[in-house]
Amino acid sequence: MSEEIKENCSCIFPKCPKCNIGYLLPFSYKEDVFEKWKCSNDQCKFTIEKR
Repeated sequence: MSEEIKENCSCIFPKCPKCNIGYLLPFSYKEDVFEKWKCSNDQCKFTIEKR
């Protein structure tokens, strides 16, 4: 069974627009800060990449 992610009203990260359960967490690669944002919900796997 999967764990339900509970809403955190004090979270500074935006809600995932796809699943509306997880939060978009920033990731950096080398010197490009916040190049990729991934949903914190393991079942969603939504990703946004900066281009």
